[in-house]
Amino acid sequence: MLAEVQRFMLREGMLAPGEPVLVGVSGGVDSMVLLHVLRSLEHTCTVVHVDHGLRGAESDADSAFVEAHCKERGIDCVTERVDVRGKAGEGQSVQMAARELRYAVFERVLTGKSARKMALAHHADDSVETLLMNLMRGTGVAGWRGIPPMAGRFVRPLLSVGRAAILEYARKYKVPFREDSSNTDPHYLRNRVRRELLPLMEQLRPGARNVLARDADDLRRLTSIVETGFGILARSISTGPDGSWFIGREPLLGCGAPELFLRWWSDKNGPMHPHVAADLCAALRAGRVGAQFHSCGSKYTIERDGVHVEADGSPSIERISIAADLVIPVHAALALSKCSTADIDLSKGPRTAWLDASHLSFPLMVRTWEPADRMRPIGLGGSKLVSDILTDAKVPNSARQKARVLLSDGVIVWLLGHRLAEGFTATGSSPAVLKLEDLA
Repeated sequence: MLAEVQRFMLREGMLAPGEPVLVGVSGGVDSMVLLHVLRSLEHTCTVVHVDHGLRGAESDADSAFVEAHCKERGIDCVTERVDVRGKAGEGQSVQMAARELRYAVFERVLTGKSARKMALAHHADDSVETLLMNLMRGTGVAGWRGIPPMAGRFVRPLLSVGRAAILEYARKYKVPFREDSSNTDPHYLRNRVRRELLPLMEQLRPGARNVLARDADDLRRLTSIVETGFGILARSISTGPDGSWFIGREPLLGCGAPELFLRWWSDKNGPMHPHVAADLCAALRAGRVGAQFHSCGSKYTIERDGVHVEADGSPSIERISIAADLVIPVHAALALSKCSTADIDLSKGPRTAWLDASHLSFPLMVRTWEPADRMRPIGLGGSKLVSDILTDAKVPNSARQKARVLLSDGVIVWLLGHRLAEGFTATGSSPAVLKLEDLA
């Protein structure tokens, strides 16, 4: 394993031979092996141990173990305790708070030491677990990158070797370490991926772990290629005097993955939902000039030659809940009442909807339409984007932004003032009828 780690560090340009380095050491097998490997490769090491204080006496014992190990071998050691629970109380998860505090300590110690880099003990199995978790929750280009071998001043020499090799190394060289009980806690997704999902995948396809590790490395390299190409395209985006941007139609559609580019580029302002990116590109290809899409504080408007992007000044989406008692807030600009089938009067026009109450699930919701909204208008025989319905109806932009939809159990029943959805219209045989009027 020593030769593999040395080869990997040389390939990635991590550390020069004999270069002093700080080493993050928790006391677990991964970090204790990392320390042993680096010292065996003749690097001068300074240990940094962060006590998260989450496991009471067990945390104290970890700190004492690391300090004693370093003292016996004449290794400089810096130990610092952080208040994870206090920071987690600010609205963060315990894991995220621990990570932020840990890295803050690492950065501070790096600033005060002569060593220019800090080694962390992430290994190939960690990379596979991270990739699987990213894929499960949905990821764009950034998520494919996984765990990088180098990130600023942080290096990960063990990233090319798996947990089995690390355990074998610890056994062979009698490297002492402590077990962290939190590593078996099923409340953490990573632990379940490690202890349940990966063993199952290995059972279904022996060697899957090694294949996934190789795939994670390939994806990381492909990500660099993709980002290089996207970076070239990003340089073609022009900036207006008001701070808005313009993305040319031909460069965007010709890049091979316009939806992915938009999600990558928009990350500077907030992630763009894949559906929004897909719908925007579809509108651009179809030449739907004037179509607008909103995502995380930005407004995207389709123009003849591209996409205009500006800060979203649209009013925040208002959501009005209507319970079974049919009470509606005064400011809602709606009127709702029960009536009989004899009261149905279709001459009232599109601003009045006559609904079959037996087909509705309460509470109903009225809200401003969103870019990904679809409905099944009566007579269409399929679904259609609300944005397309508004475009076809030649609704002015000022009115488009204020258009509202009525939903029952998450399904759009009515685009107020425009179209009703299939399956909700009251008929002469409806057991109960609701009359809903749009007063806006």
